[in-house]
Amino acid sequence: MMDFLRHLLLPHHTNNFRAKLLHLDFFAMYVVLFFLISISFRTVHKIDPNILGFATDIHTDQLLNLTNQKRAEAGLTPLILNDKLSQAAAGKARDMFSKNYWAHNAPDGTTPWDFINGAGYNYSVAGENLAKNFSNSSGVVEAWMNSPSHRENMMRSQYQDIGFAIVNGVLAGEETTVVVQMFGRPAAQIAAKPPETNTAETAVPPLQIPVGAAKALESQASPFPSLEPIASPITGVVIVQPKQVITTPIAAVTKQPLFDIPTLAKQLTLGLSTILMLLLLVDIVYVWHKKVVRVGGKPVAHLLFLFVMTGIVWFMSFGSIL
Repeated sequence: MMDFLRHLLLPHHTNNFRAKLLHLDFFAMYVVLFFLISISFRTVHKIDPNILGFATDIHTDQLLNLTNQKRAEAGLTPLILNDKLSQAAAGKARDMFSKNYWAHNAPDGTTPWDFINGAGYNYSVAGENLAKNFSNSSGVVEAWMNSPSHRENMMRSQYQDIGFAIVNGVLAGEETTVVVQMFGRPAAQIAAKPPETNTAETAVPPLQIPVGAAKALESQASPFPSLEPIASPITGVVIVQPKQVITTPIAAVTKQPLFDIPTLAKQLTLGLSTILMLLLLVDIVYVWHKKVVRVGGKPVAHLLFLFVMTGIVWFMSFGSIL
């Protein structure tokens, strides 16, 4: 048994003075092994996502606090969570899942501003950030902050309100959690002068149109997509009120399978790379100490390469932003 382990792990005449695990045929075996592990992960995940799946713990309050924390560090005022922007964000997220796209504009030309208008938010300036495949709130915000364009959106001083939606589903055949962040500043509101009257009748509310104009609203597109006329108790008047938005904001997605696929894959990769780095280090020390002359092979270069790749895997984020 000891001879077998020495053959695998240490330079010896039985393995041409290089650990067998560092031979090219074993590297081919590593590739096949990772391929089989990947297939096994997908199979077990489909059978029971509660055993092997993707952990998610993202909450609106955390996203809001982290965003405002970043703004405070930049000397900016905090953003206020707005229900209408959250409704717009939820509508956008569900639209991406239903139409199977990952973009700011839908394949049919629908824009983020259509969702904001549809939620009844009359804006003077607005913006949108998207994220998917992140496991926690801090990962989402840090990814946005590390992107110049997304950071600029989050740090824009003109914004006053913010909305979030966190939706889990299948996008492009991949189970994922999508986070939609929408920003806005309301359009300037001009106060209407109250009508002068000498009677005791009830004052007519603002935004009124005659009954005769109601049919015109039915036959042509309204300039106010989020408004609809309703009957008024005051004869000869139709009051324009916001439509009821049925899309509700989604405040959190929390899933905790027994084993998290990204974490498990990361641990396996780091474990193998650590073993290979230790073997290369032992190989370098042995060659230097025994003054072994080799025709080929660059263990120092291989060690540096593995060290860099291990660092990349360690700090890697599996999510993506848009």
